[in-house]
Amino acid sequence: MAKEMELQIVRCPNCKKPMTSFNPFKTVVTCSRCGTAFKNPEVTAKPAVLPERILPFTSLESDFEQSMVSTLVNQDYCDKNIFAAINTDNVFRAYLPMYLFEGQFTAAWGCESSYEDQKVDISNNWGGGKDISTKTVKKWRPQNGNSAGRFAFLCLANESADDLPQELREFTRQYPYDVMLSKQFDPTYLDAGEDNQVLTIERNADNTLVWQKHGKELVEEKARQAALDLLEGQEIRNFKAQTSYSLETKGDYLLVPFWFVYYTVNNQRYYYLMDGTGQHHAYSYPVDEEDVAFEKKCEQIKTLVGWSWLLAPIIAYLASSWATLFVLLIIWWIAKKIVNMVMNKRIAAMLEASHQKRQEGAARL
Repeated sequence: MAKEMELQIVRCPNCKKPMTSFNPFKTVVTCSRCGTAFKNPEVTAKPAVLPERILPFTSLESDFEQSMVSTLVNQDYCDKNIFAAINTDNVFRAYLPMYLFEGQFTAAWGCESSYEDQKVDISNNWGGGKDISTKTVKKWRPQNGNSAGRFAFLCLANESADDLPQELREFTRQYPYDVMLSKQFDPTYLDAGEDNQVLTIERNADNTLVWQKHGKELVEEKARQAALDLLEGQEIRNFKAQTSYSLETKGDYLLVPFWFVYYTVNNQRYYYLMDGTGQHHAYSYPVDEEDVAFEKKCEQIKTLVGWSWLLAPIIAYLASSWATLFVLLIIWWIAKKIVNMVMNKRIAAMLEASHQKRQEGAARL
């Protein structure tokens, strides 16, 4: 991730601790480590437009860390020393500006679906009579219908490529809207907990522009999937859908919560992202090359033994004995089973040892 995409990280001018959470509506920031108070760089002279609604955090930083630890500990082939690279002091919690779009869609769809039919073949036989045979063949017939439903999703209200890392932008591409968690905006939500929350990027995109660029496409995807769900289990081809929609909520401004942390291993940047309700996450991780090489070696041994049966006919040919071929193939089959079992156990033991190593590293966070 490039330096210009550090999500407006602010550091304390005294102890240099990154301020991972603070209130963008307050003029003074206080460092939680050394107590230094300084001017909030997020505050500008221009008037701020208050959001209409907010999705408050329903997860704690400990929930985020537990999710991250559980996921990475159980991720096979993940670097055994990954937790030595992760600094929990650099965990960010942020409210991102998003637009809410709600409405209804309909889709008129058509396709061809397969079905089985019997084909009758009649041919002349040598005796001058007729031979009749039947066989099952696959045929196609037209099928069409309509699907309808509701949609409610949130789109990021920021179009500046340098303001947000691409992976975080992708993670927020179609954030599901939970009406039960949504609250009317109140600045006190930003003051919850020991630290204040931070609005990391500004709302700089018009809701109409965001709808035209992202919303229409997302509705069409949802309508198309609703139609395909009706055809689940069928073999189809040449599927087409014509979508129409009515937009009821045309881009209400919301603040939506997210957790994230970035870390570096061997000069490569990795991340763990989670929404503030703890329902969705995304991550990248460094691969343990030693584990990958060990498994590759075991698989090569299994492959080598698997193809060694080719030696049996050669030896049997030289010995001019079918009995020799039969005995060698039995020996090969038994050896293959044993080697596969041993190699699989070695791979499993390696993965378990790496799992234990990551657990030990996580315990030191």
